[in-house]
Amino acid sequence: MKILVAPCAYKGTIQASALAQAIALGIEESLEESLEESLKNRARPVQVKLAPVADGGDDTLACLKLALPGEFVSKTVSGPTSKPVNAAFFLLDKLAVVELAQASGIAHLQEEQLAPLQANTFGTGQIVELAIEAGAREIVIMLGGSASTDGGSAILSALGAKFTDINGAPLLTDSTVCGGGQLLSIAHIDLGPLRRKTAGIKFLIATDVVNPLLGSDGAAAIFAPQKGATREQVLYLDECLAHFAGALELASTQKISLRCHAGAGAAGGAGFGLALGLGAQFTSGFHWLAAKTNLSEKLEWCDLVVVAEGCLDGQSLSGKATGEILSLANAAGKKVIALPACSQLNAEQEQLFAAIIPTANSSELATLDSVRQAAQLIIELANI
Repeated sequence: MKILVAPCAYKGTIQASALAQAIALGIEESLEESLEESLKNRARPVQVKLAPVADGGDDTLACLKLALPGEFVSKTVSGPTSKPVNAAFFLLDKLAVVELAQASGIAHLQEEQLAPLQANTFGTGQIVELAIEAGAREIVIMLGGSASTDGGSAILSALGAKFTDINGAPLLTDSTVCGGGQLLSIAHIDLGPLRRKTAGIKFLIATDVVNPLLGSDGAAAIFAPQKGATREQVLYLDECLAHFAGALELASTQKISLRCHAGAGAAGGAGFGLALGLGAQFTSGFHWLAAKTNLSEKLEWCDLVVVAEGCLDGQSLSGKATGEILSLANAAGKKVIALPACSQLNAEQEQLFAAIIPTANSSELATLDSVRQAAQLIIELANI
């Protein structure tokens, strides 16, 4: 029996790579305990392969590093509220993968530190600049887990874009004066310096968020409350993003509007800003990563797939990495066992899995030890 261990992270607690290792250890321990009995004489030995996954947000780089021979390049840059943070990108030959959450993620902030109007993506721009200096000719920017709603304006500023107000005074000159709350002051944007710095470089935006930039399903309305915004601030940020969109559309050479494009609202509207400012193309974060890590070949190889996610619910099955893996595995006729911290699936949804083994109870968070213990049940439940 061949088992593919392909968990997503328990966001905010356990990385996908650590989960994969804990699950593999649990399987190994259950096999060792059973060797004296029937498993000792099985014709088919158990093989385990690790393939932790991400959908373009937090933990993407760690998953890439496990599968590919590239290297991390790190630097101290401006964090989401200008406090220095250490961030890295993944470099493989001329390809660089930048994870926005590394420099500009909400995980850098405690709840009392959230700054919905001031938080920005300037540090991500600094990382992109570092990737350019390292010789990258294709840069994939993974969107997700951001702390800001600045439309990606600070990334563009860090890469050379010039913003001025109605009097010609410079705006967004560094991370201390960036943020979504500043966008309403923009009167003019000059993309010339940015274009020169990024000439000849192909940019991709990797995200599985489908929200547009503005409106009731937009970046501010859906995601800003998670970043500390009040109802009034949400309305203000939506107005700021609309104003920024108009200014950037005037500055851009593209003739089509991207405000309603699926993914434009990703990472506080950074999807829109990067698509228009850098000429970046959108791609699915999960499918891009799956292609790079040869996930389809690994699914073909295995007999059983083990997935994991912090909370397994209906949203998990609608475009998220766990749901995508489940669909691919079911299409290939492979059994799937899930090890979520908790499950909120209904009875019909549960039937899509061979088994669901929660790794936490109502009073305690999941730990690597509880994941390992839960994984010891996989062999028995898979009927190996």
